Amino acid sequence: MNNKFIPLDCDDDVVLFYKDTFKVSRLKELVYLEIRNKLNQYTYDEQTKNRGHQILTLLHNLSIGQEGINFDEIQFHSVLSCQFLKIGGKGWQKGKIKIQMSSFSMRKKQQPEIYLEFCPDEPEEPESPLDDIRKLIQQAES
Repeated sequence: MNNKFIPLDCDDDVVLFYKDTFKVSRLKELVYLEIRNKLNQYTYDEQTKNRGHQILTLLHNLSIGQEGINFDEIQFHSVLSCQFLKIGGKGWQKGKIKIQMSSFSMRKKQQPEIYLEFCPDEPEEPESPLDDIRKLIQQAES
């Protein structure tokens, strides 16, 4: 497998997960919304039967023993199998997509950036520059 991840900068390219397809722009939007929605949920206090704390707040104020740890930022990163269709490309490519979210700041109210990168299972370019020369020679001999 190739290990070279390529940034997905064209918002109109398409990613396929199992049976679901998404334009790159829509996938970025859905990842952000899903993370934001999960972090904004509240816990439930079983003893008092009341709504507890917001998950984002709980993650911000962690403690180990008596030592408090304040996290100002959370980062998310995932790699999944998928297929990728590039506009003007030669068809679907199987590979891996890396989904990263820039720091989700607990203090700042700005929306984080979502970065998508694709790594094809089979590299697009020839393994060797000599492969191009061999093809030209074969075509000339034909």
